Amino acid sequence: MSFTTFVYIVVMGSVAFLCYYALLWLPRQIRRDYRQGLQALARTVEIREHGTTGIARLRAHYAVEIARRMGLPARAVQDVEFAALLQEIGKVSIPYAILNKEEPLTADEQEVLKLHSVLSQRMVEQVPSLARLASFIRHHHENWDGSGYPDGLQGEEIPLASRILHIVGDYAEALRGKDLDNAEIRWQAVQQIEHSKGIHYDPRVFDVFRAIVQAETFRQTNLFYHERCA
Repeated sequence: MSFTTFVYIVVMGSVAFLCYYALLWLPRQIRRDYRQGLQALARTVEIREHGTTGIARLRAHYAVEIARRMGLPARAVQDVEFAALLQEIGKVSIPYAILNKEEPLTADEQEVLKLHSVLSQRMVEQVPSLARLASFIRHHHENWDGSGYPDGLQGEEIPLASRILHIVGDYAEALRGKDLDNAEIRWQAVQQIEHSKGIHYDPRVFDVFRAIVQAETFRQTNLFYHERCA
């Protein structure tokens, strides 16, 4: 058995156990433990991919904030949160050398890396209580203009949850290896990906996301200023 196969079995066994547990015990306690379990699974990717510690929780945070700001019902907000935690889980099957290559990837390596969205979908859809998230995860790299993958969906064809995941995923990637607690760095990451608004990203969703990060940045820098002056 290869190491990748072993990791895949361990991850899916852990997900299945969490879901079984979630179906049997008290709902409020489950939601807390279940979320923590999914966060732990997301960290299996962060362990393999340099500079990504804390990235999954960052994705989930902004996915939830966007979904709430857009008025999605509570169940849909939770679905987006869980999908954000798991959208990169397929990377456990991507070769370590590709995930951490410092030089630009070759065309063949890029195609291998692109498989992670479908691999993530296939892993998640095997768990009955998570299967509804599978299509969101599959399409989180579809572009607004139809140039994305794996299916070349365009505009409103792309599930709203996937459009949210795309933005928070690219934002998190722009912060890879950087100080996630630095408000200025976080704002620079927004500006870095903003040029893809209307090309890769739904403009309406991106505007909501931008406003959220801008407000957080203002609060943090304002608090820092007052603490310095106190």
